[in-house]
Amino acid sequence: MERTRLFRRALIALVLLVAACSGSSNDSGGGVTAGTDGGESSDTQITVQQLEQDTAAAAGEVVKADPLPERGPEPTGTLNYAWHTAFSPAWFDPMVNTTSVSQFVTQYVLHDALVKGVPGRVLAPSLAEEYEVAEDFTSARFKLREGLTFHDGSALTTEDVKFSYETYSGANSGQLKEFTKEIEIVDDLEIIFHFNKPFLDFMTLYGTTATGAGWVVPSDYYAKVGPEGFIQKPIGAGPFKFVENQNNTKIVYEANTDYWRKNPGVKTLNWNAITDNATRFAAMQTGELDLANVMPAELLDAIKADPNLKLAPTTAAPFWFEYPGFQEEGHPFNDIRVRQAVSLAIDRAVINETETGGGGGIEGQWIPEDLPGALQVTTPYEHDIEKAKALMAEAGVADGFDAGQLTPLPNYFSLGERIITMLGEIGITAQLNQMDRGAFLADIGAGKDGKLTGIIVNVSGAGGDAFSRIRNFATCDGPASRICDPKIDEQVAAYDASIDADERQKISDELQQYILDQEYFTYVYDLGLNMLQGPNVVEEPGEVWAQIPQYVYPGLWEDIHVKG
Repeated sequence: MERTRLFRRALIALVLLVAACSGSSNDSGGGVTAGTDGGESSDTQITVQQLEQDTAAAAGEVVKADPLPERGPEPTGTLNYAWHTAFSPAWFDPMVNTTSVSQFVTQYVLHDALVKGVPGRVLAPSLAEEYEVAEDFTSARFKLREGLTFHDGSALTTEDVKFSYETYSGANSGQLKEFTKEIEIVDDLEIIFHFNKPFLDFMTLYGTTATGAGWVVPSDYYAKVGPEGFIQKPIGAGPFKFVENQNNTKIVYEANTDYWRKNPGVKTLNWNAITDNATRFAAMQTGELDLANVMPAELLDAIKADPNLKLAPTTAAPFWFEYPGFQEEGHPFNDIRVRQAVSLAIDRAVINETETGGGGGIEGQWIPEDLPGALQVTTPYEHDIEKAKALMAEAGVADGFDAGQLTPLPNYFSLGERIITMLGEIGITAQLNQMDRGAFLADIGAGKDGKLTGIIVNVSGAGGDAFSRIRNFATCDGPASRICDPKIDEQVAAYDASIDADERQKISDELQQYILDQEYFTYVYDLGLNMLQGPNVVEEPGEVWAQIPQYVYPGLWEDIHVKG
């Protein structure tokens, strides 16, 4: 009982940290500022009562769903939304989720999960009406709502839940399968996951954007058409049904009026992939679009001058550098002094101002500091070219070297160009490698089998906690890892073996500090995102953007309405 009490106390404290980090929304559902004049800040409110509700399972208590909202009228109108990168059809399929948050922009529309983040709750029962984790963390029981159906009218049962979990092959799937002993179907509504050892991280992995394991697909249909057929014509249980995919540039959805929670607010949702910034902005000005992602700094003055447009600025996840193959002898980044020199060469204040108009952050680490359990880094980073050059000389590369390609997360190519210029000041040259987002994420998800070389400028909005980020990117078998340090894996094993909250946090802190000291992932800056909203949307920006914990984009989609 004492270990359960300690764990529950620690878990509540960690999730309170998520809620408290205003202005940091990529992984916490944090600050969104409405209006074009920097008006009132509207942060996602997560109360202590709700936190206790979400963490009660740590004490062997039953976590109940919130009361349902009013059903609402029949959906009307059309909502037009613009995404800022190319679209990958793999995002239709939660069974193959990567370490990115991008796929959830589709999955929160089309699919549903047993447990998921919703405004005000981190681990809210969704398809489940209740769940309970055993006091010793060796099992987790879920009870489904009655009458659930998929978009094709077929019943959603515990068979689909079991199938989805066992089929899931994406991020963190290795740990989930390692810990899972068996899945017991009690009946059509009740299912119990049995673990072969205490699995304290189960709900973090199952119920957040750390994985897609908690999202449910129709087992019979998925098995019949296969993964390739599924992404051609996906069927889910979410608030909107798939209508058509127009060459991966426009996806049309229609409201699912049988959705268990409520009627969606709009009848038609048009999801558009528009990679050009000026094109997205122009379409917002003309009213062709109602919501648009990621406006660059150079457009902010024009946006603020338009009385019909409202900014929704958020601070998102950090960018960091990865150096594929750097542990090999003779690799130019093998010497820690070179990696330290790279950090000194980066002018984070300039990047923040020129890329996002000052909306990002320049203190932190490669793990988002609003993730539960993240080590807080408050010491300012130095920008010192002469010191960087001295380190390069000590490492025997005073004249610099050609690093090959530098590949940033698409579409942040201007960031890549600025970084190349800054590295050039200490003699490191690189060529910008522009990829589409789907190809980039596929390569990242391939981990050590990926083909990228040189320098990767990575960022991940996936949720979970600090340790799930370490598992993905820093362990020898991590799905997105390009490094292998036995000390890290030894610490991860010790973390998994412990059921003491204080000991686990100590291990996590020490491991995060070790990774920082080794400069394995050079911190760049916390991405600032300037989202844009037009006059046709009924809700204010603070009710639309970054309201889902650990997710920076719009939602819940069924709660958004248009005028007329």
